[in-house]
Amino acid sequence: MAVELIQIPGITNQHQTRWLVRVLQINGHDLVLGSLADWARNSSGDYKKIMKVLQMIGQVDRIRDEKHVKKSDNPKHDKVYEIRAHKGSARLMFFYSEKNRSVVICTNSYWKAKDSKKEQDQAFETCHKLKQIYEDQS
Repeated sequence: MAVELIQIPGITNQHQTRWLVRVLQINGHDLVLGSLADWARNSSGDYKKIMKVLQMIGQVDRIRDEKHVKKSDNPKHDKVYEIRAHKGSARLMFFYSEKNRSVVICTNSYWKAKDSKKEQDQAFETCHKLKQIYEDQS
């Protein structure tokens, strides 16, 4: 299994003074970049908000404001989070890794709909599983 961390277009070195911000790619596939491209084309407000949080997250120790970043409240998910488009629907799931270097690793996306707690929990679960794969491979 080939596990790689790839750069996110629009996230420059100046946005990564504390953490590198990357997308997890497994066997040449990821669950993030397509969503970002789709949001850029079809939901520019959500896209801009997600990109702003990605830029902020790379520059500070941790973002504690839940309008930008929220930790899963399910204890089975272990330290996985979602980046939120405040008052929007776009979400990116991620985790912090300090194993080899300080990296924020985006794993999958999620489009929030009304009353979507089950789907949100599934997105956190996917992030948790991808985190385990990454940690087992690195």
